[in-house]
Order: sequence, then structure tokens, then C-alpha cells
Amino acid sequence: MHDQPPQTGHYPLAPLRSGLIPPALRRDLADLNSQYLELGLAPGLEDDPRFGWSGAVRRCLLATDAETRARVAAAPFALFGLVLGTAGPRQQAPRVEDGRVVTVPADWRGRFESFAHQSVFLARRLVDGEPMTLQLVFGLPDDAQRWLIECRLSQLAETAGGPRVVRPRWRLHERFWEMLVSAARRGTPNALQWAHCIGLCLLGAADCDAATAPSRHRPRR
Repeated sequence: MHDQPPQTGHYPLAPLRSGLIPPALRRDLADLNSQYLELGLAPGLEDDPRFGWSGAVRRCLLATDAETRARVAAAPFALFGLVLGTAGPRQQAPRVEDGRVVTVPADWRGRFESFAHQSVFLARRLVDGEPMTLQLVFGLPDDAQRWLIECRLSQLAETAGGPRVVRPRWRLHERFWEMLVSAARRGTPNALQWAHCIGLCLLGAADCDAATAPSRHRPRR
């Protein structure tokens, strides 16, 4: 017999036939995914590398209502990636190109910093548990996992405050997002499980296409 995730709000967390992700973790992960979608879909963030979805993916997500977006967030994996280890926290902040200024709501930066801290400390929590769970949720490479094991709390906090600690996943995979959104609109366990399986199969691709995010703007001549 397998534990079933608890109800959250008005929608059920899609069942995952595995003991790897306990109900409390599913709840916390759904909360983080919801925060990431809300933060990333704020106006003016189309070119922010911490989200970096293609225009088609962004439009697909913007077209969802609150109930559908909540089901999307209830996936058994993070909808975002973390850049951890020696390469992550000390990178310079992304530069604003061509004089573009990003304007966000007054409380956005504080909410994003809180989200980043929650995410990094959740990864630290998972590294002490089942290794497969951390791999399933965040897909972290071995060096990042070793860094999590060895780092101090002060290092975690410093990393969480870094400008590039958060990155997108599946930023170019319009078909996957359309499938996930369609399954979330239907809301049936079978449809959601199928979309989640596709997402798990694409975890490697999610890491690869996030590595180099081409600019959407033409270079100046």
C-alpha cells in the first residue's frame, strides 16, 4: 500500500505511485512551483534569465487559470532548476542589455529572495534523505550534491542570494508545457501521470537547453 498525497486547496496533488516523494514533500514542492510560476509570469520579466521561457511557453502558461496553474504546480518535480556549487553563488549578476530596464512590482524582489532561500534549503533537506528523491525533484549533478553535503548554513544563505541560483527547465519545450497544461485542465489522474512521465523523461533535456539561453534581441550593428 502506498501513501497518497493530501489534498491542497481545491485540487488533489496528482498521485505518484512511489514511496520516494512523501506527502509533506509533495506539498512543499507544489508550493515552490506555484511561487516560481507566479514570480516568473509577472509583467516585464520576459527576458529575465531566471525564468527564460520561450515566448510560446510563456504564452501557454499565461493562458492558464488559477485552478489549472495549481495542478501544473503539483508536479512531482521542480519546474525550475538550481545552480549550486562552486560555479553558482559567485557569478556576476545578469547585465541589462541595450539599455532595457526591468520593472517589477514593489514586493517582487523580496518574494523572489524568499523563494530562492526556500528552494535551496529544501535541496539541502533532500540531500540527507533518499538520493533518488533529490535527483527526481531537482536533477542536481553529483558535484552539486557533494557541495550540498559539505556546505555550511552560511554558505547556503549566500548561495540563495546569488543572482543565478535559479534557472528555468524545459524553457524551449513548448510541446511538453502544452501537454502538461492540457492535462492540468482535464484534471484526471491518468492525464496528469502521463504528462509527469514525459517531464521525467525530459529532465536531461531540461538541463541542456537551460545552459545556453540565446538572446531574443537582434545584435546592434
